[in-house]
Amino acid sequence: MLLREPRVEPPDAGRSIFGLIEELLGKTTRLLDQKLTLLRLEVEESVGTLLRHLAVLIAGAVVAGLGLVLASCALALWIGDLFGSAPAGFAMVGGAFLLIGVVVIAVRLKRGVGPQRLVPERTVKELEKDTQWIKSAL
Repeated sequence: MLLREPRVEPPDAGRSIFGLIEELLGKTTRLLDQKLTLLRLEVEESVGTLLRHLAVLIAGAVVAGLGLVLASCALALWIGDLFGSAPAGFAMVGGAFLLIGVVVIAVRLKRGVGPQRLVPERTVKELEKDTQWIKSAL
């Protein structure tokens, strides 16, 4: 802490204004320290959960991507066999994937692209409660 601990005096002792200000600053510093600790813990918890979910999502995407490649190769060879030309089958399957990709991108751009704001909810609630408490004390 930046400030030293306030002196403990009996409640009936006459306290100077400087002693009261020192105690107020000490308690305010402790309150801010607790709020920052809460914020840090909440952010660490959110980031940890996000990283775990991201790892599972990436693993699933890799497996799905491999399956898509193998299925599209099989489809292209089957279509090529039907038309008598393997390159024609690969061209048709590639064109279908291209069309699907363009549609997905167009829909996403139409809905809007942008990051969502990550707000530590518990910290915001605690700060709102503190604000209400301070207003009611004044």
